[in-house]
Amino acid sequence: MIKDQKHTNFPFSAIVGQDNFKLALILNLVDPLIGGVLAIGDKGTGKTTLIRSLTNLMGEQQNYPFINLPIGVSEDRLIGNIDLEQLINAKKEIINPGLMAKAHQGILYVDEVNLLQDYLTDILLDAAASGNYYLEREGVSHYFKSRFCLVGSMNPEEGNLRPQLKDRFGLSVLIETPTDSKIRQQIIKQRFQFDDNPSQFIDSYKEQNEKIATRISNAKIKLKSIKIEDAIIEYCSELAIKHQVEGLRADILLVKTARAFAAYQNISEITKEAVDTIADFVLNHRKSQTPPNQQNDSQKQENKSQEQSSENNPSKEENIHIRIPKNTFQKQKETTTNTIEQGVKAGLNKEGTILETDTKKTVSQYLATDKFELKTKRKNSLLKQHHIFLIDSSGSMLKEQIIAYAKGAVNKIAENSKTQNTQFSIVSLFNGGAQLILSYTSILQELENVLTTLKTGGKTSLKAGFKQVKSISTDIDYNHNLHIITDGKLNTGDDLEATVLAFQTFCKGIKNTQVIDAEKGFVKIGEALEFSNRINANYEILITETL
Repeated sequence: MIKDQKHTNFPFSAIVGQDNFKLALILNLVDPLIGGVLAIGDKGTGKTTLIRSLTNLMGEQQNYPFINLPIGVSEDRLIGNIDLEQLINAKKEIINPGLMAKAHQGILYVDEVNLLQDYLTDILLDAAASGNYYLEREGVSHYFKSRFCLVGSMNPEEGNLRPQLKDRFGLSVLIETPTDSKIRQQIIKQRFQFDDNPSQFIDSYKEQNEKIATRISNAKIKLKSIKIEDAIIEYCSELAIKHQVEGLRADILLVKTARAFAAYQNISEITKEAVDTIADFVLNHRKSQTPPNQQNDSQKQENKSQEQSSENNPSKEENIHIRIPKNTFQKQKETTTNTIEQGVKAGLNKEGTILETDTKKTVSQYLATDKFELKTKRKNSLLKQHHIFLIDSSGSMLKEQIIAYAKGAVNKIAENSKTQNTQFSIVSLFNGGAQLILSYTSILQELENVLTTLKTGGKTSLKAGFKQVKSISTDIDYNHNLHIITDGKLNTGDDLEATVLAFQTFCKGIKNTQVIDAEKGFVKIGEALEFSNRINANYEILITETL
């Protein structure tokens, strides 16, 4: 934790319009075993500001770390590593703790957690739930305590978490842009006051922060003495069943979170009102779209409208033929036929033949829920091909005329992949930037002409190149294929982790990626190979010798 940040972050108690998020964070501070908070919401709503403000809230307490986890973090940085040099030469086991161990008894924050690699998210959630983990490296096993409050934030527009990972977060809150004009005005005024005089603004809220911190400390002490009646456990289970959650994690967390809330409110037992207050935190990201009673009502209304439609259009029904596999929920066949037929109508052509469709669930699942969803499938074989060449034309590529061989590789790939439905684009990297020099052409001569006038020099910034790639890889009518030709010698400050993150962020529209390693010499740094392995790309070495 950077200690000076305590005195420069926005005060926790001064933040308005995010009461639910503030309460969810407080409950996790009271009981870290709840398993963290996932903030899902619009960009620019102050999610990160609120999370960082916790350093002010708990700033007076000793040994309360705040760890901000980089998206491009490596596994060794996350869980720790063994000093191999000391282990081999001095026969000493020197353990370097990871960020999870450093976050013990504090907060570990992951901004844009949906962009973090899934297996690292699994490791984080396991440690947050258990409060410890083992580092297993080079035959050495070391135990670390990692009792921290895990906080993640994400914008759904940038991609979602897998349901399995989302379920592992104890609580979630939905953050929306305030629509109350008075709240928006208050936020603006406070922002200007803080920016103009941070110290004075923070001091004005110091007393309120201390009161909240004291309540949290007292709640921690009282937590295990809170009474949990059987009626409350029954009520929590009924809520979980009503919202059709999978597994028992929701039942347990409803009780656990309500207990933390009761402790924070300084009451001696859990009440139904306490459960109702925190229920959405637990159920938001776990419940089905509609509770069973509402779902049944909607099904009845849907069936009724379908029957009316069938009476008004009897002739159309005669042209629809559905073949249901044998041994597939025969008892439900009669009650679901109308619903299925209505869905299939959307997939009929003029001759009454069922078009090819792509279902999101199995047939048995649709029959079991009386819902049938059809979506037109776009075959990959029918899509046009778009080949994007990201060419490193920096100064290092001029040595031994490597750039000339790179141009030859581009021409060869283009000739081999040329078809009637193929387009080519070129992005050039030079002088620390990137430039789109050719966009969507099918003429090979244009490709050759652009390569002839290719500018060279300066440093390499693959990150800048990936941003250009994003701008030309959004057309869904194409399969976008990326060919990266580089020696891997990046700009100063552009490390491998940041480059991998940039690829994962900006190249989501790419179907296939190829890295062509142009590094030459007796001593190689191997960055291009390492980068290729990290993004699971096809790897090849640039041929610079004539056979």
